[in-house]
Amino acid sequence: MTKITDEKRDLRFQDKHDPIYASLDLIPNWMTYGHLSFTDEFQRDEIVRLKKFHLLIRDLAKRFTGARDLDAIGWFLKQEGQWSGKRFHFHFAITKDNLEHTTPETVCRYLVRQWQKIGKSVCEIVPWNETKTAKGIWYLTQNEETPLHNSRYFHGEFCHWKMSTLLRTRILEIANRKENYEK
Repeated sequence: MTKITDEKRDLRFQDKHDPIYASLDLIPNWMTYGHLSFTDEFQRDEIVRLKKFHLLIRDLAKRFTGARDLDAIGWFLKQEGQWSGKRFHFHFAITKDNLEHTTPETVCRYLVRQWQKIGKSVCEIVPWNETKTAKGIWYLTQNEETPLHNSRYFHGEFCHWKMSTLLRTRILEIANRKENYEK
């Protein structure tokens, strides 16, 4: 695993990130990075936005793992937006866990086609590469300037994020291995 150095990041903003940054930075197998937008009719309904994202992930899992399980894929989701001003949208990243028998390009094409059906809105989904790791995780974990509205689903007042159980388990495994190695 290549160690990512702080030279690739703008350290002026290092105190403006959610603490989950350090854990996500340990994951070596990111596959895709995406941005999902929503039409006006879904700007006020967080539950519907989440259902659309969950459907996208379940479709991906069904297509490539055979199980329509939200936790069959390693994913991290960040919501951005405010009731006034900034439109709600999602940024997300997916790991290669359980997707080893396909390519990032195939996954990206599949997700774009599915989002056109599910979200009926603009999206950008691209393969992850090593040059994106430093900035991708950096971006996914940066805090907003003002607190986001209260949410029953997302973690954090300034950075709304959620991750799959599979990704959480991978982070714990890596942290435990690292801890045992350092002893």
